[in-house]
Amino acid sequence: MDATDRAAAPIYDRLIVERGDVIAVAALTAEQTRREVAEVLDFGSSSVGVNVEDSEK
Repeated sequence: MDATDRAAAPIYDRLIVERGDVIAVAALTAEQTRREVAEVLDFGSSSVGVNVEDSEK
């Protein structure tokens, strides 16, 4: 048996049916969070070092 083959896991499969696929939900939430953080912390378009009063003139 290769390590990449998925062995039969009836207990795990039953838990997914009963409780949902927690691993998939966690992965999706992590990806959504990563995207939100990347958007919020996008310093590429910020005006660092620019005086706000000067930029309004």
